[in-house]
Amino acid sequence: MVDTNVFALAQIIKTAGYDPNKITEMIWDAGYRQPGRTAEEAALITIEVFFYCNSFGMPTDFWPKNYDSVLQNELMKSVLEDYEITNEFDPARTARNVLKAGFEKVPT
Repeated sequence: MVDTNVFALAQIIKTAGYDPNKITEMIWDAGYRQPGRTAEEAALITIEVFFYCNSFGMPTDFWPKNYDSVLQNELMKSVLEDYEITNEFDPARTARNVLKAGFEKVPT
């Protein structure tokens, strides 16, 4: 992980403020994605996300509507990784978590 990548991503996170939804949206809109998955991996991650939604009793209106939504859920998990423990956002730490989860800037 290169520090310049952390810095660029931390700037996006800082601009988004402290709203995890906005942070996730801005990172996604900036073109950060995980490497592609096989069809089997894509199916498994989708099932996992749907199971998660169901197990927490989330209304179906909030469930992912397409595969991009499933992938954005993966991004949200990495954004919230430290927040769930510390109850605060540190842009650099959150950027490291996102990069550690395999997200990288790709041409969009």
